[in-house]
Amino acid sequence: MNSSDNVIEFYLLIYKNIFCAKYQIKTIRQFCKDPFRIIMLDSNCGEFIDKSEELKNLCESENIELMIIPNNYSMPNTWSSLILGNKLNYIYNNIIKIREPKYFAFLDQDMFMFRPFSIIPFLDKYGMWGDIDEPGTHKSPTIYKKDIKPGPWYLHPWLSFYKYDFVKNHNLDFNPCANCDTGGANWESFISKCSNLNKEDYWFRDNIDMTFPFKEISNIGPYPYQDHYFLYNNSSCYGQIQINNGFIHMLNSHSDILHPKVSYIKGFLDCAIFNDLLDEQKNNKD
Repeated sequence: MNSSDNVIEFYLLIYKNIFCAKYQIKTIRQFCKDPFRIIMLDSNCGEFIDKSEELKNLCESENIELMIIPNNYSMPNTWSSLILGNKLNYIYNNIIKIREPKYFAFLDQDMFMFRPFSIIPFLDKYGMWGDIDEPGTHKSPTIYKKDIKPGPWYLHPWLSFYKYDFVKNHNLDFNPCANCDTGGANWESFISKCSNLNKEDYWFRDNIDMTFPFKEISNIGPYPYQDHYFLYNNSSCYGQIQINNGFIHMLNSHSDILHPKVSYIKGFLDCAIFNDLLDEQKNNKD
């Protein structure tokens, strides 16, 4: 593998959720209009052996490359954002740096494309693309570009694309840090050292729609977020779903196919795939 191979490599950490793995394959194959390669990473770290076996069988049947995150990255009783950051650093330092893909992407396992998507022209011009996050102490007051507040920022790895040549000489660090979620350490290790990076060029939060499709049955959250949570099988479930620049983010994904959020996302994605196939058929006839 080398950087002359002109494809985006998607690195997808899969943790005990075969639904997400299946629908990442379906949606990337349907909607990504750039050349791509999917790499699944078994993130169970020795737990959930049955899910690891299902993932292995899925990847074999779909001809998808599968890699395994070492068991010592399970880090029980550790902040989930730190666990994820450590796993992403393992992927970047031990896989991406060796393979040197021309482009690479990290997506949360439950962050799905739902419309035709092409990003290589943007990456060739700007080097990276994704969902900007900011420290909790320096947040811009709204999601709109006109209200951007100067200060630290980074791409949240739940939706992030990079041109390898753009970042290869920097010490990327996908760990969280003070007041920042996963990926926040990239402000100090990378972005703050690049004087030519303009936050406005990478800001696409204007296009985020935060929806609560279960709001009518959501009433068990803590004040003032009562309608953000609903009850299912005697468990509290977070009800938000985000539409984000051609991606839909389940947030707090579940592996139960009958779970209301999973059913909602499945129906949404099946409809999007079906409509895109119809458009392709129509265009082919024309």
